[in-house]
Amino acid sequence: MTKSKSKLKKIWSYFSSGLLITVIVILLVPSWRVKFQSWFQSFTLTESNFSVQSIKELNDEAKNWQLFDLEGNLIVLSDFEGKPIVINFWATWCPSCMAEMPELRDLRMAVDEDVKFIAVTEETPEVVEEAGMADDYDFIFCTQTFPSFFEVKVYPTLAIVNPQMEQIYRQEGATTFDSEKNINFLNSLLEN
Repeated sequence: MTKSKSKLKKIWSYFSSGLLITVIVILLVPSWRVKFQSWFQSFTLTESNFSVQSIKELNDEAKNWQLFDLEGNLIVLSDFEGKPIVINFWATWCPSCMAEMPELRDLRMAVDEDVKFIAVTEETPEVVEEAGMADDYDFIFCTQTFPSFFEVKVYPTLAIVNPQMEQIYRQEGATTFDSEKNINFLNSLLEN
């Protein structure tokens, strides 16, 4: 074997060993594992196209749903009546949820400011902050429980509520939604 092949083989051995150790450490540390998985999943998200799927009026439980921002301020969902609302049900331990959050932030920044965004978790503000989410996303809310109206069985689940407090769209699973069509759809809800 020539010296260059031997040297190349040795470099490859060090590199592959280092890579293996890095992957093992990432998988063993829970917060790193979720971040790594969400980063990886961000490349595999499918595109979602918003549309009116059906019209389902929110019941009293959903309208009176209590949410708390990360400072502990109480907000009731009906406070947003008259505005379109995008609700994302998520959790910090969910890699798909974490992969979708930048998409949600970008969409929020692209639409009219009167479209309200709520990324809501049943976790505590402390858990959200420990996950590093509080600094990058100012539309995160916490709650004791999700209203049964929204039928949240999968994380993430996205719901769109029109200004008349009717759910018009629902999506289970992580997707991309920062498209011109979706931006136009949300902005058009302000005209109704």
